[in-house]
Amino acid sequence: MLVVALIVALFPFNWQTRATTEPGWAASLPSRLASYSYLTGDVASSPPGRAVALFQHGFGVEFMDFPQAVVMGADGDVYRRVGASEARGGAETRGDPGPTRLSPDGTLVAVGDYNASPPDLALVDLNTGDVEVIQVAGGVSILPLAWSPDSRRVAFLSTPEEVYPYSGYAITGSIGVLDLATGQSRLIQGVDDAREVAFSPDGTELAIHRIPPDDFSRENLDGTPQMGGGKIDILGPGDELLREIALPADQYLSGPNAWSLDGALLATGVQSWGCDQLNGEWDEAEWLKCLDEAEALFFIDATGRGDTVPAPLTAGLVGAEDVLGWMSANELLVMDDVEGPDEADDSGRVFWVTAVSLDGSSSRRLTTIRDVDSYGVGGFQVATGLLPDIQIREPGNIDRGRWPTTIRIGLAILCGAAALVIANVVSGRRRRQI
Repeated sequence: MLVVALIVALFPFNWQTRATTEPGWAASLPSRLASYSYLTGDVASSPPGRAVALFQHGFGVEFMDFPQAVVMGADGDVYRRVGASEARGGAETRGDPGPTRLSPDGTLVAVGDYNASPPDLALVDLNTGDVEVIQVAGGVSILPLAWSPDSRRVAFLSTPEEVYPYSGYAITGSIGVLDLATGQSRLIQGVDDAREVAFSPDGTELAIHRIPPDDFSRENLDGTPQMGGGKIDILGPGDELLREIALPADQYLSGPNAWSLDGALLATGVQSWGCDQLNGEWDEAEWLKCLDEAEALFFIDATGRGDTVPAPLTAGLVGAEDVLGWMSANELLVMDDVEGPDEADDSGRVFWVTAVSLDGSSSRRLTTIRDVDSYGVGGFQVATGLLPDIQIREPGNIDRGRWPTTIRIGLAILCGAAALVIANVVSGRRRRQI
């Protein structure tokens, strides 16, 4: 019986065949994201290889909904949980995984901690499953914000006290940079009010969005913290200030991938479209009309030359999330979460990973994300270095790796108990026959 239980516990329990590719193959995105599953294995026990995306699945607000940090393979329908991230979640995250950032080449995940002591970053190697913990300069919290395009440096935010991501305040602090080649980190001097950073496409410059203290002017407006205004500092290779860009009070640097591939533009989001403030009874047609007109994503000249920039893109095209990456210098990737009147879905709300041209003349939906109401999908990231040659494919058999240890142990106990019951029944029958 013990042998049976051990076999059950140690058996991988993964009946799917993992997709494999030859070196040099273009990465791919599935046209549909796989559903939430309790059976998804961990990177540590079943390394997935390079990943094309990383996201949080589930938000812990429903019964039996355990938030997961999940990577999606770049070379097939391979899904794995990033246990190092989930282990760094705590009471301050309400059960969510710790802060994570996927490298541009899709081979590494940087994991921080909202309450780190000592301050460090964990680097998860998706090819081997190994985790390297590197102590970094900084305070109590360490949040990885951006990777350099060559996947050799990580810019992180640090605060002098523990961070509560759901406090209602924008998270600001100092900016540090970790060099993976040397294992050394440094804090950028004179910066303690930063909220976001983005590397230039050649990796030589760093855009830092610095914001003033919250004046609570947005209180009770839409439930989001004040994170706009202030300025963007452009720093050179030696942290020298090259130029400053002032931002309107409601605009903010649109994530770590805000810098266009040609280095000409920085994308900025806006906190309020005005579409949620419509008076009177709900009118879907009026709301959709507002989204088609409301400016949601802006572009500013990143070079300081005063070059002409594209017109803003509307909320109906780009949704509410930060820029995910760039397909080319003239096409960016966004998370479109706006459904039209002819796109009603009985299974709940749907998101799309969508490529949008800079002039707004065309868009193409690449990946459909369902389960948004049931389990939630957040923090969606892509391996930006793989985007220019990305391919879209129909999903096939899903490889979730080796089942989680808790499930395998549970099955082992059940099998051991069943074997014991069967043995007792057989033994009883034999005694009666004698």
